[in-house]
Amino acid sequence: MVQVYAYQNSLELAEGKDKYCFRSVVDQTLDADQLVKEIVGYNSTLTDADVRAVLTVLNDRVKHFVNLGYKVELPFGYVFNRANGTVRKLNDGFVPGTANHRISTVFRFKDDSQAEMVKNAAYRLAGSGYVTLPSITELYSKNADGSESGELVFAAGSMLCLRGKRLSFAADDLKQGVFLVDAAGNEIRIGTYNRIGTGVVEAYVPSGIPAGRYEVKIVTKPGTDRYAKNVALSSIGVRE
Repeated sequence: MVQVYAYQNSLELAEGKDKYCFRSVVDQTLDADQLVKEIVGYNSTLTDADVRAVLTVLNDRVKHFVNLGYKVELPFGYVFNRANGTVRKLNDGFVPGTANHRISTVFRFKDDSQAEMVKNAAYRLAGSGYVTLPSITELYSKNADGSESGELVFAAGSMLCLRGKRLSFAADDLKQGVFLVDAAGNEIRIGTYNRIGTGVVEAYVPSGIPAGRYEVKIVTKPGTDRYAKNVALSSIGVRE
């Protein structure tokens, strides 16, 4: 269910602006296993194995062609990569992972699909309260001299740094923290931190983690009865 909260507007109030605004959180997740059951139940000619096989191939092929630079069409939207960053001179090259040069993945819903999901959307007014959702805006590493680096390939024991908003969490709560998520959706919670701040978190990549690409997810608990998460737009690599 979409839980809608009202809280005081933190933006500078100009004449005619409302004092309060709405924010929302979603407190239910339809995971992959549940989705498979829904598809099997929707069409009885498909078996559990059929659906899992198709989803596995879909997952592989979408990533493959997006990586090659395609805009991949799905029934309800498009997936593609985009690049951004700045340079001092027009002839300077674009080098992902250095300075502020980034390649990020975008999902854009088709208009008809988005309209159908919004029409008669289920929600519940959950009262008032400040909804402090975390937000990762940048990932970076640190060099031996302490300077920041855009290098996003890490060895075990090296420091992964997150910059963003409302990032602080309780390290002793195992449901909170920084998690590395592999391509199969397996999550590895980072247990050692150098710094846990509202705007910056410095975490050590754990030993024994397999080499590969990982999404970076942070989970906080901004309220008394719910958790909030955010996944970085960029992924990181872990080497042996």
